[in-house]
Amino acid sequence: MFKRANSLVRFAVERRVTMGMVVAGILVLGWLSLTRMPLEFLPAFSSSNITVRAPYRSSSPEEVERLLVRPLEDSLGTINGIDTMSASAAADGARVRISFIDGTDMDMAAMEVRDRIDRVRHLLPSDLERVTIRRFQTTDIPVLRFDISADWPQERLYDFAENILLRRLERLDGVAQVDIDGLRIPELQVNLDPARLQAHSVDVRQLVTLLRNNNVNVSGGEIREGSRKLLVRNVGEFSSPEEIRALPLNSRGLRLGDVAEVAYTFPQQEDFNYLNGVESLTVRVNKTSSANVLAVVKPVKAELEAIRELPEAAGFDYHIFADASRDVRKGLGQLRDAGLLGGLLAILAMYLFLRRFRTTALVALAIPISVVSTFVLLYFLRQLANLDITLNVVSLAGLMLALGMLVDNSVVVIESIFRHRNELGESSYVSALHGASEVALPIVASTATTICVFLPLIFLGGGGRFELYMLNIGVTVCIVMVASLLVALTVVPMAAVTLLKTQDARPNGWIDGLKRLYGGVLELTLRHRFLFVLSILAMFAGVIHLFGTIERSFSMRSLERQVIVKVDTPRQYSLAQTQELFEELYTLFDSRRDELDIADISYNYDRGTGRSRASWRRTRQFDLYLEDEEESDLTTAEVRDRLREILPVRAGVGLRISTSRGRHGSSGVEVELMGTDPVVLELLGQQVAAGLAGLPVIRDVDTSLESGDEEIHVQVQRERAMQTGLSSRAVAFTVNNALSSRAVSHFKTGEREVELMVQYREQDRETLDQLKNVPVFAGGTRVPLGALAEFAVVQGPRTIERENHLAKVTVSANTSSPTASFGAMQMIGGMMNQIAMPPGYEWSFGRWNRHMQRDQDSGLFALLFALPLVYMLMAALFESFTQPFTIMFSVPFALLGVGVVMKLAGQPWETMTMIGLIILLGVVVNNAIVLIDHINYLRQTGLDRREAIIRGGQHRLRPILITAVTTILGLTPMIAPFLFPQWFGPVEGRSATWAPMGLVIVGGLTTSTFLTLLIIPTIYSLIDDFTLFVKRVARAV
Repeated sequence: MFKRANSLVRFAVERRVTMGMVVAGILVLGWLSLTRMPLEFLPAFSSSNITVRAPYRSSSPEEVERLLVRPLEDSLGTINGIDTMSASAAADGARVRISFIDGTDMDMAAMEVRDRIDRVRHLLPSDLERVTIRRFQTTDIPVLRFDISADWPQERLYDFAENILLRRLERLDGVAQVDIDGLRIPELQVNLDPARLQAHSVDVRQLVTLLRNNNVNVSGGEIREGSRKLLVRNVGEFSSPEEIRALPLNSRGLRLGDVAEVAYTFPQQEDFNYLNGVESLTVRVNKTSSANVLAVVKPVKAELEAIRELPEAAGFDYHIFADASRDVRKGLGQLRDAGLLGGLLAILAMYLFLRRFRTTALVALAIPISVVSTFVLLYFLRQLANLDITLNVVSLAGLMLALGMLVDNSVVVIESIFRHRNELGESSYVSALHGASEVALPIVASTATTICVFLPLIFLGGGGRFELYMLNIGVTVCIVMVASLLVALTVVPMAAVTLLKTQDARPNGWIDGLKRLYGGVLELTLRHRFLFVLSILAMFAGVIHLFGTIERSFSMRSLERQVIVKVDTPRQYSLAQTQELFEELYTLFDSRRDELDIADISYNYDRGTGRSRASWRRTRQFDLYLEDEEESDLTTAEVRDRLREILPVRAGVGLRISTSRGRHGSSGVEVELMGTDPVVLELLGQQVAAGLAGLPVIRDVDTSLESGDEEIHVQVQRERAMQTGLSSRAVAFTVNNALSSRAVSHFKTGEREVELMVQYREQDRETLDQLKNVPVFAGGTRVPLGALAEFAVVQGPRTIERENHLAKVTVSANTSSPTASFGAMQMIGGMMNQIAMPPGYEWSFGRWNRHMQRDQDSGLFALLFALPLVYMLMAALFESFTQPFTIMFSVPFALLGVGVVMKLAGQPWETMTMIGLIILLGVVVNNAIVLIDHINYLRQTGLDRREAIIRGGQHRLRPILITAVTTILGLTPMIAPFLFPQWFGPVEGRSATWAPMGLVIVGGLTTSTFLTLLIIPTIYSLIDDFTLFVKRVARAV
């Protein structure tokens, strides 16, 4: 390997014009690669979860659980590879979420899920809408979300949205899908008049059957007429509302229009959505997997402006409140600024150490060439290896992290060349060749150790946030380090031949004095080796104690700043009262925009009829979008605290601040209770909620035990029904057909297929007395429903939750700060141990908390795995068992600095600090590698051990200090917002996400550099003595 490295150096020095052309080609390819790399907000990610959704409106959660959830659970539960299966039943349908174990073939799993659903399709309700199967991917995250508003009639708004807005946006390159939430879709309504039905003795069940049977097209085979083959098709579908009105109901000339109003119209508005006080619809734009975020969003914005200028769009307006391209641009801007600032600081530091402008410029040249080379390698890996590599906020963070390490290899090379040129008097050609070749081994070894710490990812598997971030950061850092190594072994020697033509033996006063001082200190440490060994042991004990005092956090840092306020109103609240309440709350929040750093206020509520079509949306809540951290003075936690103080108290109204996860983030803790009896779970849930409310770090306790809509239970009296020849099923079908808002068939009009709805008129289905008078026909005899059944008004659940075939209740809460989750979980664990769980009932922390625990377990595994990998790699490179052991002492030296800086900064252990520690493990040994390798080289030239240690330390003092200082200064832009929130805004968003990673590296590298220079030489001499002693004993034996 090193012979090849030396050959590469020789080629670069001898073929300088060729190397110049290679560099020029890399610059051109780098620009092309950067412009062609996809830009994303988050890395490409495919979940190991599959979600099955079955919309079933106008139902109760109990009915959905019985008719949908349990059959789906029984069928889907037989699939191999399932980790957990959770389900929920609500008034508008069922949802089943299946989590598969790591390594499952998800394409095959999706096929099996669809097959199992097909097997039980005959057991599901016949009027069930289409069952959808979805596997989450990052392309499911909208790249643009905006609200549209227009004071138009509903018909004009629908026509504009369907025929202008959607069509013009969906035709743009890179746009995969455009969805509009809250847009009412027209339907064909058959509103029955019960009085006319009774007068003509029309049975609703028969009427619905008649509609279904007369609205079909059926293939009739084919006939041959001579040489022609003609297909036969029975055309029976309705083509117009008039045709439906004319449908005969009996042989006496009775038509459907005689007993019902048939109209192509819009349904009653059930959901209300507002943005900044204006009623609006929310539009979500998704891009294709291969499209560039910036290349998609920019044309969409331009198209929106063009649409707004259309004559037919007078009165139309839109407001963008979530823009992924803005986040990407912001990340690129931060990377650019960090690169410029970090690079400038690193160059200044190098000049202070080298005091030579040409030498400093030569090293600085490595920064842009290495960065550009990184883009080339990333693009080639994407194209040739078919890897889904993108530029996203995570990979950009990795690139920002690596900026400080870009010049490390070049600094070592140029310092060695500089020494050969000015101290040994070699020519520029010979000094470039010998100087670069001399340090080829240590810089290859140091680069290899940085790369090898990412190898444990191969064995982690899974799709957690730790694996996702570690993989993207790791790939970027590895490519950057490979690029910097190649630049150090080629471009730097090539340029040195030209730039270092003349010798420059000017003394460097302060660095020469520092070398003399350092030499004296080494003399002292070598004379008092055992005293230093005792100090090392004391240091290790201090490290262990210090790490035991650092808090741990299981919370996920969110990249969004958002607060959710949920609103619970009494069920007797009318729509007018709900509107008044929300307007009052909006006025309150709007008046505190500046105080609370609120950028946008979105809120939504439903009519409360249980017929909401906004399936799976959170209704009756405020979403407060906060200003970016750079433009704000408050953290999200501080905003939540202030909101608690100003939220009004209103009788019967519940206002609570909900836990918010945002994109790749979560806050708070969850406790899940599971068992067989929902009543017992409800009691346990109330007990746990009361216990959580008493814990000091817990805020905003919430449960899944929300009461749902009031329900009228119709209990058919079987004896009465049998006397009239009716069954409970026949009675239920009659009630369902009369009152349900589910479609009985479909009606094709133009380019759309709309739902055909049959139900009583709105004014005929408002009271309990009207329900009792619903006629049920038996053998031509009309019997009122009230004569066949008993009625009871009860409070139903809003949602029924299940997990692994057991009923589930979830208790959730916020914590007093984002770093308090681990302490809160310990308190909750102690509290739960005091609660007597009945046999067959169990509890666990929520899914997000379990994911955080898994991430930290993965981080610990990767860290413990990386340690022996680094040792084995160095043993192979040095062909020694003992010298790598000496170098590994750099790790505890680094841990001392990590512990100190985390304690001073109040930073807990979390996912990003674990990633930073793993990267530090590969970086921190580099100084010791460079030092030990040069000591070995000097001993091979004939110097005794003591002289080689002292002189080797003096020779390598400057490059070690330069690489450490440049790395630390290069990371300064990343950690500065974390350390100085008074200048950069609250520690949230990117500063809270990425800064802990840089903080760990800076703290560890600072102490490790200092202690490596002082203690590693002493340990080297002790271990060398021990090795000699073992050899003497072995020879004696």
